[in-house]
Amino acid sequence: MLVLAAIGPVTTGYRIMLFIHIIAVVVAFAPLWLTPVLLRLTAAGDKAAADALDVSILRFSLPGLAVAGIIGCGLVGMSEKQFAFADPWVSTAVILWIILMAVLVVVARPAIKAFRDGDASARGKVMMSTGIGHLILLVMVFLMIFKPGS
Repeated sequence: MLVLAAIGPVTTGYRIMLFIHIIAVVVAFAPLWLTPVLLRLTAAGDKAAADALDVSILRFSLPGLAVAGIIGCGLVGMSEKQFAFADPWVSTAVILWIILMAVLVVVARPAIKAFRDGDASARGKVMMSTGIGHLILLVMVFLMIFKPGS
């Protein structure tokens, strides 16, 4: 574990937190990859797909994303001063996490509910928020692997 070796002695608690962080990221972002398929099925009148869209984003992505961010901040705190919130990659990741949470809560959540209830014009907002989520995921993975500025 080259990355773990870079932060000095790694405790079992740190490894558990890192495991939870990675699982939470998977739970948060996996449903976003299903959104285009579920939107197509919902537009075709599939009520089960509409319910699945609602459940996947609102009950899995949002809580998973919240847990991933909180645990990520905890990992920075547990890193024995190897990483700090003042590091450019950490502060950028935190800002991106806040932006993504805001997009999902303020844009995607109401758009998904409107689309589920038959408002076809909300489809664009759902797709836009999904695309923003994908882009932010890629940027955050880059930041966490390459840690620019540290």
